[in-house]
Amino acid sequence: MSSATLTDAELLAEFEQAFALRRQVDARLTELAGELSARSQASDGLAGRHGCTSAAAFAAQLGRISQSSAGQLCRLGAATQPHLSLLGGEIPAAFPAVGAALGDISLDAASFIVGALSSVSSRAAIDDLEVAEAALVEFATDNSADMVRKLAARWCDALDPDGVLPEELPAQRFLRRTQLATGMKRYVMELDPVNAAFLDAAIDASVGAAIRKPRFEPAPDDAAAGADSVPVRDADETPALPLAQLAADAIVDLARHGIACDNRQVPLPSTTVVVRMSLESLQTGIGLASIDGCDYSIPAAVARVMAADANIIPAVLGANSAILDFGLSRRLFSTTQKLALIDRDGGCGWPGCCRPPSYTEAHHMKWWMADGGPTDLSNGVMLCSRHHHAIHDLGWTVFVENNVPWFVPPSSIDATRTPRRGGRLPEPALAA
Repeated sequence: MSSATLTDAELLAEFEQAFALRRQVDARLTELAGELSARSQASDGLAGRHGCTSAAAFAAQLGRISQSSAGQLCRLGAATQPHLSLLGGEIPAAFPAVGAALGDISLDAASFIVGALSSVSSRAAIDDLEVAEAALVEFATDNSADMVRKLAARWCDALDPDGVLPEELPAQRFLRRTQLATGMKRYVMELDPVNAAFLDAAIDASVGAAIRKPRFEPAPDDAAAGADSVPVRDADETPALPLAQLAADAIVDLARHGIACDNRQVPLPSTTVVVRMSLESLQTGIGLASIDGCDYSIPAAVARVMAADANIIPAVLGANSAILDFGLSRRLFSTTQKLALIDRDGGCGWPGCCRPPSYTEAHHMKWWMADGGPTDLSNGVMLCSRHHHAIHDLGWTVFVENNVPWFVPPSSIDATRTPRRGGRLPEPALAA
């Protein structure tokens, strides 16, 4: 049957079946690649006898796949399968939980878990590594590989806090410029988390302002008569330009603002680098801090230094008698309330959405006008424009449990209406 003749439900069902089959095939390929690697360790091993320099090169030849894909299979197979020692004894797999779950989790997610935990395995306790592996595998069964990568980075921070942001990392920053034949110019830049935080904050503020800026065009019936322009979208609809172009424009605007400081079009006054840490870490400089928009933590001592150059919003809001709940007396969430919601949701609270706080607005879970929902933290969630419309137009509902927003799809999308976790990623919990 042609895919064009499938109903929506049939198309999605076949997608799920095909991905399930792919995971089973990938699991078997990984197991075989692990054995191929074990038999190809010596120069006269299996790969060498077939004229290949490595197991990955041999696997690429056998499967007619890229060297990088074959290398992923071989590395993952070697890490998740037991193998024999030189004396003939069996050495257990380094990541047995990942190996056991390969039929249920994707190859990419498994690679992210193994790669992240391998990078800290020499400096972390065995019990903690086992807890981290189990937690990441469980998370990977219900979440995308990109979300697994982000959570794995947080586990690395928890397992090896001393290894976060080494002193040599800022020295690796660079900017390369290449003139293209088309006349365009390509910029490639790498920054450490601290320096990137300032640039990200400025770009996100500019893009967020562009997203919420209304566009206007002449009214259709009166265009010839020169009638006044009318808005063609509200602040929650998709911007006229792709986000990548808006981000590029933001960098140019920053340069223009630096050259002509009287340019007030750049929303720099509203730009804030948000660094989150506990009060104890702020006072002592011991522990970790996080920067909004960055997957990796930084030492609290570095965050304290940043306080001299950027406004740091405290993680515990509502201090100094700030009012967080307004009940039904006001419709819009206050700035203080939004900061509290951002602290809880991290940006757009929708499951798997990575839009930063500057792209989002506070949404009433129980509508203020139609349902009498209060403008309280317990009734608010941060959403980007796309997912704000999904809530209103498609019939999703939201509730908060243990400070975590959960999104319930309508029956037209999921007949079981199984809630999906949103908000920030779960905090790593090390073994006792």
